[in-house]
Amino acid sequence: MPGVDQNALYVAVVIAILGFMIGFAKGGFGGLGALLTPILALVLPVALAVGVLLPMLMVGDVFAVYMYWKEWELDLVKRMLPAGIVGALAGTILLSWLPPNGLRIILGIFVLGLVAYKFVSDRIQALKYEPSPWHAPAAGLLAGVASGMFNYGGPAFSSYLLLQKFKARPFIATTAIYFALLNLIKVPGFLYTGVLNVPLLFSLWWVFPFIPVGIWVARVTLTRISPSAFEWIIIVLLIFSSLWLFWQSR
Repeated sequence: MPGVDQNALYVAVVIAILGFMIGFAKGGFGGLGALLTPILALVLPVALAVGVLLPMLMVGDVFAVYMYWKEWELDLVKRMLPAGIVGALAGTILLSWLPPNGLRIILGIFVLGLVAYKFVSDRIQALKYEPSPWHAPAAGLLAGVASGMFNYGGPAFSSYLLLQKFKARPFIATTAIYFALLNLIKVPGFLYTGVLNVPLLFSLWWVFPFIPVGIWVARVTLTRISPSAFEWIIIVLLIFSSLWLFWQSR
């Protein structure tokens, strides 16, 4: 893995903020999850950023699964997870093989794709949908690849759930259990490829308390902030982070 060439205190502050953001995302502001890897990739190599985030996301997964315990649609998870595992393995291999600047460009394009997804997600839900047996594995595969590369497979997974007309709580619960399982399964691949740096992980023990704090703040904030205003903030930050990634890759 490439070395970190940024000021250590600056990187530590960014990681602490991201710990809080993970809790905030798991506490109900899921759109914030799209910002995690792009922001950390501004101060760390992309592969290292993805590895650092995985354990933090897994702690957030524990809280999310607990909050929505058994409200998920388990049959859907069973249909999507095997393909998701294959996708996550492919994404992990790409993450470990591609050069740092190439990864920054791909991440920047991926982030702009997330912005486009935010504009079309409502239209996806309104589509007249004819289900087919291969749709669930295909969505699981795409979600797995994106999760393996960038720890964010939400758009592919959510698009499929939107077509199923899920209600809010089962939607959140099914998403939570799927990515909790997928993140757990990704650990051996991340360790084998060196994406997950164990000594670095142990040095970041202090950041994990920020996650439940973020969850608590999110639950307090949910009723006090306009969802549309929050979405526009996320969109602006995503566009800024993608442009910065392109600039860094020159």
